Amino acid sequence: MKELYHEEQKILSEYVGKVKKKDVNLEDAVGIAMHYKDLLDQSKVITRISDRLQKKLDHANQKIKSQNVEIQKKNGELEITIDQLDKMTMGKKATRILFGVFVFLFISEQIFLEPIIDDWANGSNYVGIGVMLIIALSLKFFESKLEHYFTKQRKNKILGSSHSGAALQKSTEEKSQFSFLKSKGAA
Repeated sequence: MKELYHEEQKILSEYVGKVKKKDVNLEDAVGIAMHYKDLLDQSKVITRISDRLQKKLDHANQKIKSQNVEIQKKNGELEITIDQLDKMTMGKKATRILFGVFVFLFISEQIFLEPIIDDWANGSNYVGIGVMLIIALSLKFFESKLEHYFTKQRKNKILGSSHSGAALQKSTEEKSQFSFLKSKGAA
């Protein structure tokens, strides 16, 4: 800063020296007034430019804030949609698995349990239907548990890959920071 206003500082020092010696004439006063007017005009121009730049900066910051809010809103909507899709996918996967289990249990019940139930219940079909109902309800319970398990596995897989990706990126950044040492033969 000292060198930036060196000429102005020199003029002011000379004028103050003349004032102290009481050696001020009209020409010196006019000269200092002209320098003051020039500096004041420059200050006004700089202030106007600064104000315009500040307004542009404020406008850009406001635009960034509004875009950030919009992005956060879209991210929230996207997360909800992804969660719904994951649940639907995991639900379908659980349903397919349990359908296979249900078919296996149904055939097993018809082959192995049905004759025992018929002998025990003296030909009543209600006990067999009750057993099938209990199997179906228990499978529905296991379906929700299986769906929850698949969803949890999916989230762990996603989180695990994002953590390993971050570690890989950090490792790559560290390698690139020290690559200049290898080129100089220091590493």
